[in-house]
Amino acid sequence: MDRKGIAILAASFVLLLTWMWGLGKMYPPQAGVKGTNAAVMAGASNPVPSTAALGLTDHPIPPSLTGKFTTEASVVPALSQQTLSAGIGEKLLTVENDKVRVTFSSAGGGVKVFEFKNYPAKVTCKKDDPEGKAFATINRPSFLPAFSFANSPELNGDGAFALSASGGSVRAEKTLPSGLKVVREFVLGTNNYEMWVTVRVENSKTLPVVVPEQEIVVGASSPMDAHDARETQGVYWFDGAKAQHIDSRWFENRSFGCMPGTPRYEYRGGASNVVWAAVHNRFFALIAAPDDNSPAPAMIARNYPLPAPSRAMVDADDRLNAKPEAQQAAFLYPTTVLNGGGRLEHRYHVYAGPKEYFTLSRIEPQFDAVMDFTGITGPFAKGLLLALNLLHQAIPSYGWSIVVITIIIKGLFWPLTAISTRSMKKMQAMQPELAALKEKYKDDPRKFQEKNLELMRKHGVNPAAGCLPMLIQFPVLIGFVFMVRTAIELRGEHFLWACDLSQPDTLFVIPLYFINLPFNLLPLLMMCTSVWISHLTPPSPQMDPAQQKMMRYMPIFFVVFFYNYSSGLTLYWTVQNLLTVLQTKLTRMNEAKSKPSTPVLPAGGKRR
Repeated sequence: MDRKGIAILAASFVLLLTWMWGLGKMYPPQAGVKGTNAAVMAGASNPVPSTAALGLTDHPIPPSLTGKFTTEASVVPALSQQTLSAGIGEKLLTVENDKVRVTFSSAGGGVKVFEFKNYPAKVTCKKDDPEGKAFATINRPSFLPAFSFANSPELNGDGAFALSASGGSVRAEKTLPSGLKVVREFVLGTNNYEMWVTVRVENSKTLPVVVPEQEIVVGASSPMDAHDARETQGVYWFDGAKAQHIDSRWFENRSFGCMPGTPRYEYRGGASNVVWAAVHNRFFALIAAPDDNSPAPAMIARNYPLPAPSRAMVDADDRLNAKPEAQQAAFLYPTTVLNGGGRLEHRYHVYAGPKEYFTLSRIEPQFDAVMDFTGITGPFAKGLLLALNLLHQAIPSYGWSIVVITIIIKGLFWPLTAISTRSMKKMQAMQPELAALKEKYKDDPRKFQEKNLELMRKHGVNPAAGCLPMLIQFPVLIGFVFMVRTAIELRGEHFLWACDLSQPDTLFVIPLYFINLPFNLLPLLMMCTSVWISHLTPPSPQMDPAQQKMMRYMPIFFVVFFYNYSSGLTLYWTVQNLLTVLQTKLTRMNEAKSKPSTPVLPAGGKRR
């Protein structure tokens, strides 16, 4: 492969890595076509809830700034909290089932926080670590309560709602001076992550009353911990045909992914076609679908900065998210005139729980879109996750399931790899003749190309056979990257020395002068096996020595990108490399056996 071929291959590699980002920048989320919602209200029951208050702590959020949303960095609004009039204290009410604990707040009359009882807030490698005893959450306590009104003082009044619980349901209500009465009813499902919510505005007067625009909060996403990247969280909404994703990249509005642009702090979408909206982080999602036989008119998403770690904290731990953010989503309903005695009601089917593909795909149309299995690699990521869970039914360990699925994938691609190896050997064998052609036709490139093609046909060499198998396998690798990124099944799974396959397998930290370097063993093993392969694989005869060295030590550059990635991915790649080494050695053994032995001549010179 010459310099031009290497350049084309490198460009293809970069294109495959960035194509989804590029599409998102070229075609930003827009309001889609009108869709329909076939959801049907379902009944659910729950044990009588307790009224114990839940003591939760969180990072303080600066007071909300007043004014409209603009693109000037100096007036970026802080994430709002529901405020109460002076002298009114917040009251909490908690209901729960076997899987989720839901805490309601009188400040706004909505859901303050969802806690997932089967998932720790932080996976720790140490036993009896206090940080591993708290539950994972979504819509942190410092955010606006879910299903409360945002930016609607006419519908919130002094902010204090009366909370009550009866028969497994929670009711929040408030009567406003205008004569309007706001009522919210919540029913938590039994032993699942579902909830049914009704938001109702009633006119208790005989005369018509104007109900202002309603911004009903779905919830807010935020990093699960200080190490979560911003790319793992965001807002989704579904228009009946396609799910739109709005994340930090949309709000940053950078050109070509790196050039500063004019930041955007507010997104509006929908044209009476918002079938559902969701906020999510890496492993959990809060999804709400209008359950009144018609989609919501519109939705709104905003981006908010969160308190950032100090410079000293970032210097001590380079994996920290230096710019944490939250994205809040809400349904938008227009101003309405409510006649005397009339009511305005919105019902929602809600899912608040882990991003488990099987669970999400059974609840509502396209809820599984929050798994981010999109684009060319989406089907591969989804298929790999299904296969991994199928294997796990027979193999208790997800680590060994990854090993087995890697063996299966390698077996499926074995013939293609063998073809590539044979093609490289044929090209190596024709190197002397190729060098002679280069010398003979060094002043006539066109003639050289014609003779080169004739030489390839003579030796049965297909130029595409060497790189085509790699290009075919590449979507599988990228699919595995996306699968591992969102597979909650790997969270907290132990394998050998790795205590969490969804995180790097850090054994210890090496303090250096300018950085604390984590020692991650699996990426180092991946690099060593990749270098081993590069030494076993014959380089293309058309490469000059400098290019051969560059390709040989390319794995060292790869490990930089994947050093802090999840150990599940580096485990897959390391096993894949070991299998490639095994295949290469077996191929050489078979070729040695198939070569005819050299005839032995007697002393007289005649063949025996």
